[in-house]
This record gives sequence, structure tokens and C-alpha cells, in this order.
Amino acid sequence: MPELPEVETIRRIVERELVGLSLAGVDLRLAKLLRDSPLPDLRLLIGREIESAERRAKVLITHWSGDLSVLTHFKLAGQLAVVRPDGRRIVAGHPVPDPTGPLPHKSTHLMLTFDDETIAYYSDLRQFGWWRLMPSADVEGALASFAFGPEGTGGEAFDRERLADRLGRRRIAVKPALLDQRVVAGLGNIYVDEALHRARIHPGRPANSLSLVEIAALHEAIRWALERGIEQGGADIRRGKAYPRDGFPAIHARKGEPCMRCGTSIVKIPLGGRGTYYCPRCQPDPEA
Repeated sequence: MPELPEVETIRRIVERELVGLSLAGVDLRLAKLLRDSPLPDLRLLIGREIESAERRAKVLITHWSGDLSVLTHFKLAGQLAVVRPDGRRIVAGHPVPDPTGPLPHKSTHLMLTFDDETIAYYSDLRQFGWWRLMPSADVEGALASFAFGPEGTGGEAFDRERLADRLGRRRIAVKPALLDQRVVAGLGNIYVDEALHRARIHPGRPANSLSLVEIAALHEAIRWALERGIEQGGADIRRGKAYPRDGFPAIHARKGEPCMRCGTSIVKIPLGGRGTYYCPRCQPDPEA
């Protein structure tokens, strides 16, 4: 994380809390945060207003007055905290730093101060995230360079036939296949585990071995998992442990706990370099 639901939550925070505000100051504390950026200095945004906020896959796009835009990728550990002048705090993304703790944190790498004294804090414990400032006219080309697949939340582009075609070309396990952003944009570790559990598919199954019935179940499950995550403002995972709300997450980060469907102990295995959770009964391994 942050994955699509967490980034969509951040987008909504920006839209609700920051659109219309003018930037008064920039405090960049980690130079490499602004890497591969067509424009080299975030101070070019001072005096400009945020006009809108969009999202493509896990990338946040903010559009500023004067035809400038910023692409932000939160990668593994990015967090955005907005603190209003009255002290009200709205936080989304990675759970570190503590959303209720003091700011700036030692992992806070950027602070944006607005004309009404609202402050936006960007923190990133792992330092993998990035910001890119560019002319707004270049955004479409920049996003196209990622070759993102269709959004997993729905739309005409995300249909069963296309999912079947893309998975049918891959002999690798279905979980790493789904983590490929060219297959489904925005899916990450948490929501792939949830979708595969709901669809009753073992994460190690070869992607090209799934039947059309299984593809149909997986297609529905991907939309369900992402929509549930968005409804909750992101899955609640703290120190590698899930804190389910209304039964979600049902599987991810719950090693050794009972499956909510059948009561079998949840198993964690490494798969494609990622910790993977599944239920041995609901998601049997066909080779076992």
C-alpha cells in the first residue's frame, strides 16, 4: 500500500480540502522526491491554486492554475496529511507516521503551506515515492508511458473478455499476473489477495489455467475488493496486521486467523516476492 483505494481516498481529500487554495510556501526536505521531473522546482507552484485532482491507477494528478500539473506516486509507504488552520487533520495512505502523532515526522519529506495556513504533509518511510512537475499539456503523454491497463473499478475497458485475454497469455502464477499494472490498473498486494479469496482461486494457479467461469468470478471479485476498499477509505493494515471492518480485509494480513467463510486457518506464503495470504480450503491448490 497505498493502492488504488488509498490513492482514491487521497484524491478525494485533495479535492475536498485543497482545491481552490493558493500555495504560499514549499519546504522540500528530500531532493530525490522530485526525480525524473520535467520541471525541476516545486517553488514554481507558489502563488498558484489547485484547480482539480484526478487519479489514474495509483498515480495522483493535481492540476494547478497557470497550466501546471503534478504527478504523485505514493509507492509502498507514501502518506498525505492535511492539517487545517483549526487543527482538523485528514490523513490517508500508509499508517506510518501515526495519523494522530506530531507533524512533521522524521519521514516527512515535503510540506506545502497554503494561503489560509492549511499545511499538506507528504511522508514516506521507504522513500520510494516520487513527485513530477510538468506542463499540464504533458500529462496525457506521461501517463501513457506507463501503459496502464483498464481501471479495475469498472468501465467499458474492464470487461471479462479483456481480462481473460490478458491472463490467458501468461503462464506465471495468477497473483503476480494481476499485480502487473498492464493487466489491471491499480491492483496491489492487499486487493489481489482479497479478490482471489472471494473468487476461490489459489494465488499460485497459472494465470492461463483459469476457466471462463473462474475468470467471471475473478472479474466480479476485483471490482468488489476495490470498491470495498474505497468505501472504507483504504484497508486498515497496521504493523503488518489487518483490522477488519465489516469483514474487510477478509484474508490479507490475517495469518493464522480463521477464514471468515469456513473457519480454516489462513496461510501466508511468499509468491512473486510478495507476502501472499489465502485459505487452503476455500482456495485449494490443484497440485496439492
